[in-house]
Amino acid sequence: MDGVFPFLKPPGITSHDAVGICRRLLKERRIGHSGTLDPLAYGVLPIFVGKATRIIEFTESMTKTYVAEGRFGYGTDTEDITGNPLQADITPTTIPTWEELGAIVASFTGKQDQTPSIYSAIKINGRRAYELAREGVEFTLPARTIEITECTLLAYAYPYFTIRVTCSAGTYIRALLRDIEARVGIPATMTQLARTAVGEYTIDKAVTAEELAEKGEALVGATDSALMHLQPVNVSENGFIALKQGKQWPYTKIDGFHGEVDRLYRAYNDAGFFGIVSGTDTGLKVVKNIF
Repeated sequence: MDGVFPFLKPPGITSHDAVGICRRLLKERRIGHSGTLDPLAYGVLPIFVGKATRIIEFTESMTKTYVAEGRFGYGTDTEDITGNPLQADITPTTIPTWEELGAIVASFTGKQDQTPSIYSAIKINGRRAYELAREGVEFTLPARTIEITECTLLAYAYPYFTIRVTCSAGTYIRALLRDIEARVGIPATMTQLARTAVGEYTIDKAVTAEELAEKGEALVGATDSALMHLQPVNVSENGFIALKQGKQWPYTKIDGFHGEVDRLYRAYNDAGFFGIVSGTDTGLKVVKNIF
């Protein structure tokens, strides 16, 4: 059993728990996931089965879309509703209008540096940041460059507001809400989070545990469905054999194609998808195969 499918992770469990559920229902040992979701969050979690686990590292860059709800006037140490309260039931003297909050939310569109939440899963000297934070260890996380292509206010009735965010990998939605509240000037915390899309996988096509228990392997899609962000390239059977043997296949033997150096491509022969290749000065070489 080899392939990928979008699992609908329910709130209240970890992404690791979700993998365990899929492993048990599919009776397949080789299973992994891409793009960790916090226990609070629900939504699309891509699950990789069998040989498809070999390509997980090449899917982390897929664009993601979230819908998040926040609550003004209430702050926590974790920046979400699961944390310990820092400020509670604060009533500001001035409440932002829809237009004011919408403009602030939209201002976060574009490339920017974001400092992740200290309660993130980022590793520091081999340990998760949230583990150190819970132990009271003081540390700082370096800012990282992210890109937000959409940041829209969907609903607002003080103290609650809802935004939709489409963003690059590495974006932390809790941290985004933290930065929005700082600009508004009122403490806030994230109360709900849904991931509605990861690359080509959308929440309306995500598979529940109940559906997986009923239909099993029939719901596992093609491996290359997780690589639609990579340009395809087709090689002949001789090219496939050469690549399989660890050799390069020259551009001159690929009709109408000349790759970019170090760019990744999803590769096909007459039998279908067989792996990920990279451009060199003269041709293509295999980076990861699923032979």
